[in-house]
Amino acid sequence: MLRHLAICALAGLALFAVYVSNGRFLESTDTFGAELLPISILQQHNLWFDQYYVDPNSPLTGSASVRPGSIPPEFEYRVAPETDNERIAWWFRLRNGHVISYFPIVAGLVNTPVFAVASWLGVTLAENVMALTHITAAAVAALSVLAMYACLVQVSRKRTAVFLSVAFAFGTAVWSTNSRSLYQHGPSVLFITLAVALLLTRRQALVALAGLCLGLAIFDRPTDAITAALLGLYVWRQQRSSFVGFAALAAIPLAAMALYSQVAWGSPLALGQGNTPDLFATQPSEPLQAAVGLLLSPNRGLLAFSPIFVFSLVSAVYVLRKRIGPPLIPYLLVASVLTYGLYCFWSDWIGGHTYGYRFLIDIIPVLMLTLAVSWDRLIAPRAVARAAFSFALLASIYIQGLGAVTAPCGYDDDPNNINYHHERLYDVANGEIARCTEMQATAIRALASNTS
Repeated sequence: MLRHLAICALAGLALFAVYVSNGRFLESTDTFGAELLPISILQQHNLWFDQYYVDPNSPLTGSASVRPGSIPPEFEYRVAPETDNERIAWWFRLRNGHVISYFPIVAGLVNTPVFAVASWLGVTLAENVMALTHITAAAVAALSVLAMYACLVQVSRKRTAVFLSVAFAFGTAVWSTNSRSLYQHGPSVLFITLAVALLLTRRQALVALAGLCLGLAIFDRPTDAITAALLGLYVWRQQRSSFVGFAALAAIPLAAMALYSQVAWGSPLALGQGNTPDLFATQPSEPLQAAVGLLLSPNRGLLAFSPIFVFSLVSAVYVLRKRIGPPLIPYLLVASVLTYGLYCFWSDWIGGHTYGYRFLIDIIPVLMLTLAVSWDRLIAPRAVARAAFSFALLASIYIQGLGAVTAPCGYDDDPNNINYHHERLYDVANGEIARCTEMQATAIRALASNTS
């Protein structure tokens, strides 16, 4: 047992080293709050971002509203409004006299320990935000792979669990997105995968602890409430003796979310963020286009960027028809379908400027688990299926590797903003993968010519 744990720890460290090695952390307006929140916590002892603005209530707008000296000039873009008529950046909000993050704060809380250690070591936090946050993102991604292995080893042979854990680590957006940017998806995948690993043990105390993980997942990304609700139903129906503990532990982060929502947003039902359920009524959606695009678009589709999940979809049908695997699986599959359906009605279903299937990252642990359940019956015994999966895995690793070491490649902005030109989502020849391939090939040719 100790030897197995030691090997897992070494594997986790190796994964972390790979994830953090290229130093290519990717920032986004969605992540600025998570990157800067640790500084507010450690230096201002609060959850606000007031220190970056002269006075949020003043008439100053644009870059003039940023307090001089509050942030190194080269990093002012993290807090400066994007237009000259805004008082604060849109990814923040002014509520009750304080500047707060528009997005949930859990990713920023997860980021704080690394900043705390760096501060203790004398590192200047404001000048090393990207490097420190990349450490957090890489660590979270590596831990999610270990949690995935803890799931897989409970439903398949150890050899299969190791193989599919590698596929999860390098053939999915865990590598291209979660390991190099601190979106909500990184902690979300970690919390959900941990919860599933705990539930699969069917041990009363560990099943109850899964409730805490799912409560944290909801606080981090409120759409995870779908998965949490289905897993709560599973515990009620299959592990009822654990339900009280499960619900009690889940209530802790949910109470914290309600308290933060009340203090920051003025309502305990604000879900800790600016996005609220009424966006479905106020912003137009395109569900039919999204239903196809989320799966098949060559520039956003799940199956285009991780072809291995074609086998997961086939496996899901097989598992349900044959009724194999742990009783948890059907609940997870229903949760995944409902999550996919939710994003079909999301106004910004493409996920903005990103690489691949960002909005569907949260369901990939379920897809990998389903694949593992059917592996020894559906894929392993068939040479053609094994060969096809191997090809799909190599393609997935190549595409995710491109995202990790090359993206962004200009696709989202050139020749126009992809947010407003969804017809370009089906451009293969001049799409994201093609551009990144050409960019990487150019870099390799330049390196070869310089060394020759």
